Amino acid sequence: MKIAVVGGGFTGLACALSLLEKKCEVVVFEGEKTLGGLAGGIKDKNWKWSLEHFYHHVFTNDKDILSLAKKVGVKALINEPVTTSFINGKEIPLDSPVSVIKFPELSLFGRVRMGLGLAVLKLIPNGLFLEKYRVVDELPRFIGKEGYRVIWERLLRAKFGPFADKVNMSWFWARVAKRTKNLSYFEGGFQNLANKTGEKIESLGGKILPDRKIGKIEKQGEKWLVDGVEFDGVVMTTPAPVAETVLGKEMVTFPKISYLWGQTVVLELKEKLISGYWMNVLKNNWPFLVVVEHTNMINKKYYGNNRIVYLGNYLPEENKQLGMSEEKLIALYLPYLRKINKLFRKKWIKSIRVFRRPFAQPVFPINFSKEIPPVKSKMEGLYFANMSMVYPYDRGTNYAVKMGVAVARQVLNDIR
Repeated sequence: MKIAVVGGGFTGLACALSLLEKKCEVVVFEGEKTLGGLAGGIKDKNWKWSLEHFYHHVFTNDKDILSLAKKVGVKALINEPVTTSFINGKEIPLDSPVSVIKFPELSLFGRVRMGLGLAVLKLIPNGLFLEKYRVVDELPRFIGKEGYRVIWERLLRAKFGPFADKVNMSWFWARVAKRTKNLSYFEGGFQNLANKTGEKIESLGGKILPDRKIGKIEKQGEKWLVDGVEFDGVVMTTPAPVAETVLGKEMVTFPKISYLWGQTVVLELKEKLISGYWMNVLKNNWPFLVVVEHTNMINKKYYGNNRIVYLGNYLPEENKQLGMSEEKLIALYLPYLRKINKLFRKKWIKSIRVFRRPFAQPVFPINFSKEIPPVKSKMEGLYFANMSMVYPYDRGTNYAVKMGVAVARQVLNDIR
């Protein structure tokens, strides 16, 4: 069986590797020059490791991607970085039961109420039943109105913007239930993991075609043609809207949901900006929602001894930031960086890079599970596996790998 895998992110790579291990013939088509999808990255000439375009880590219970890393010979490093929140001009730890109880911006009752509510959510083994509720309605009942108003409402609206009222509670449950205090990162960066997986695929006889944007996929008899090349089956791992563009609306049965763009402004700094690794911004109307100082988790020696800081956003398509140049963005951000760290000066900045990607964050409405199509489409030999299908979990390379293995299993079952 000859299978085309469209998309060289971790879903496509995991799928291809699984199929090759069962002696299928596989060709991976990737539209970008490098593998990895949203977890892909860059490597400056002065760096020893690559750096993701969009901040990445995995949890220590993310067994699927950790298993893949072991299989292709990439070491996973375990760290215990600090997550903080910026509120009322202060950076305050907020990443454990103890830090919740100590959090000074809530009353004692508010802290206890929120801590108990989050504990209940974490103990629920499967929160899919919560999908019939919206976060904006149900979360205040779980954690209390004060904790919701001061912390979670701000984060929800900063992340989802005009779509905040649509998000369902299963999505929030998954965020709480999955989190671990310790985090893992891969030696050499996620790009190294993607490259090593690609090398493993090629060592098993698979082909990887980078910088190949697919123009047309069509069914011809019992075969599939991918830009004129014949295959027995096709696995589409691109976002649903991209699949629809390539295949045509009649072949794609995904529900119409909203998506947000991902945008990061990556700063290479001479000095340290924040004390934590990940800092949520609990402020209304700020131009970015999170600050991630990567080198507060990974040693700066791998990045030319400079500090690496992400200023992250999820943005609706009409947001003006998506059309701004690096210069205009940093001019917009500078006053806020000084609010975070009063010592910050523009001269700290050694380089600025801006990365953007559409369909980075799906918005899951209530009862979304009833609308998710199976990986096997109604057309024989056509399969779908994308990040809107890992629901209720939220994106993430671990679920990309898990989805890739699952769709490969379905293909193999059909072959049998």
